[in-house]
Amino acid sequence: MSAKNPERARGWRARGSLALGCGILAVLLAARWVRGAEVTEAKVILCEDGAPKLPILAGSVGAPAEELKRYLKVISGTDFQSKPAKAGDDGIFVGLVKDFPWVAFAKTEDLGSEGFILKSDGKSVYLVANGPLGVQHAVTTFLHTLGCRWFFPGKEWEVIPKTNTVRGAWNERQSPSFAIQRRFGYGFGAYPKNAQDKLEWDRHNRLGGPIEVSISHAGHGLDTQKDFERNPDLFAMVGGKRVAGSKPCYSHPEYIKIAVENVLKKAAAGEKMVSMSPADGLGYCECPRCREWAKGGEVYLDKGSQFAKRPDGVLVNITSESLFNAVNEAARAVAEKFPGTLIGCYAYSAYSHPPSFKLQPNVFIQTTTAYRRTPMSLEEQLDAFSKMGVQSGIRGYYSVYQWDWDYPAVAKDEMSFPRLVRDLRFFRSKNVQSINAESSCNWGPRGLSYYVVAQLMWDVNADPKALIAEFYEKAFGPAAEPMERYYVRWLGSYVAVRAKPAASPKVPGGDASAGGPEKAKDELSADYAAPEGFGAESLKAACRDLDESARRVKEQPEFLARVNHLRLYAHYLYLRIKLEEAAKSKNKDRIQEAVRNETVFGARIMNTNMVHARPLIGKEFDRRFRGYQEYLRGMPEGEGDKGWGKGFRVPREDVPTHEEIEKLWAEDLAALGLK
Repeated sequence: MSAKNPERARGWRARGSLALGCGILAVLLAARWVRGAEVTEAKVILCEDGAPKLPILAGSVGAPAEELKRYLKVISGTDFQSKPAKAGDDGIFVGLVKDFPWVAFAKTEDLGSEGFILKSDGKSVYLVANGPLGVQHAVTTFLHTLGCRWFFPGKEWEVIPKTNTVRGAWNERQSPSFAIQRRFGYGFGAYPKNAQDKLEWDRHNRLGGPIEVSISHAGHGLDTQKDFERNPDLFAMVGGKRVAGSKPCYSHPEYIKIAVENVLKKAAAGEKMVSMSPADGLGYCECPRCREWAKGGEVYLDKGSQFAKRPDGVLVNITSESLFNAVNEAARAVAEKFPGTLIGCYAYSAYSHPPSFKLQPNVFIQTTTAYRRTPMSLEEQLDAFSKMGVQSGIRGYYSVYQWDWDYPAVAKDEMSFPRLVRDLRFFRSKNVQSINAESSCNWGPRGLSYYVVAQLMWDVNADPKALIAEFYEKAFGPAAEPMERYYVRWLGSYVAVRAKPAASPKVPGGDASAGGPEKAKDELSADYAAPEGFGAESLKAACRDLDESARRVKEQPEFLARVNHLRLYAHYLYLRIKLEEAAKSKNKDRIQEAVRNETVFGARIMNTNMVHARPLIGKEFDRRFRGYQEYLRGMPEGEGDKGWGKGFRVPREDVPTHEEIEKLWAEDLAALGLK
């Protein structure tokens, strides 16, 4: 399917139409029926020339129906009547299947809690589901078929078409590829506006899920001080000594009793998933009781973790055996008293290796894609957990502030575009049920990746090239061509849609052990050329692309607003170049000024969601400017965590105006020799 026609190639798989203005242009949104019968011709007119033809007939789930009414008003200028549904009415039905018992829908039990039916019959349109999340997804998908998009968080990146006539035909049945949860959240958290923007973006891109996969590094109910004084044997023996404040001894019967009581208490308080993952880092117990899990095999260290080959030939990990035994004990107790509650645990670090025994069916395992201390490949790990019959998820990494520092080039292979696409399809093939990845509030460098990943989380069979092509056209209009050059520069030729790129001899993400076996002919990696690295020259080229884009859309505010966001990001990168130049001078005043300028400007643009300002001005300030610490001594801002909130290390609300952007841009172009 050609990427030159994104309307035909998109992955939203429904058909509707918008008649624009006086009917000169009708945009027919093509169907890609994947999970059901062919789309039937059953056209319905929702409104015509600004006059409503159908009411919104709401069921018991009110918020999605109200959102549909609100957006249809923005699209068409039409005030749709909203009223409760009753038998015999024609309209836009929005609600649960059970809200409309007089309408027959086939095989609704297959929809799960998030699947939905979107269907027209010539008289009415039905947006129905088994659960509230499904109703919301039905409304979102319906709006997408009308051309609405939410590319990045924030109103500037919302695309809402305008027409006074809305009509179309729909025949859809969809459910998510990852049925438990689809999520990526900001490491280091977010400030209020960033968090609200992301919440709305998640909803409009069908993220979330029926179960909150709540797995974190937990304390397991031990009091590190009092319990250590009472019984040091409850804590890990490391190097022959019990260590106060360390991890527990997972094999100790009293620890298991305390952990089970803690889990039951949380389940009684209403938690649907209770985490039993250890605190982060190494330092796991090496005591004789734990090493009994070797069953007589010799214990040895590999990658900082304890392994042994038992006399029966089975390779075991001591920490995994002891920890997952305790997890099983808690799971049995919870299943008896609180059926439906899950015990969550990572498969990570020193306990990446699956245990030698089966896990309880109410255990949820989230396997990490990094920090894996096991000789097994990720595929072997997932296969092992799948054979146990446990529910399984992936803890991934789409951006980590300390890895990429909001630079445009990706820091790890698994963040490259071909790898992102291939891995999601690989995970689905291994029956992974949830994706939970760390990201940053850095939509300047990672926004296109985040958008495409969100669509693939819902449907791994969606066409990423079509999604990318549509992004250029809908987000930037007349500036689509230079903006494509801009993104190809930073993300690589996989995001090129107009011309076949030159092949690169090395494909990032080619490690089969990390992301699954490579195919002989992998269309996701074919003809892939790596992105440019960041530096003064690549920034100049990017600025030329952005400058051309701004000129092309200078009279079109909706497109210019998005280009302006990326120009702000480019100025932020230029300030980093200035810091590098200042560092060469070894002049304390120049270096302090450059650090101040980068930090202040990063804080000023935080509400654009372009860079992750929270760690920049907060916990990661020292690490971001580690190479300049000798020049920052004596400044209140340079006092580590104590400097957070002092001087220039504070949040800002004064996002540059368009006039200021033009002034800064002219100065940057001149300084870079582009004007």
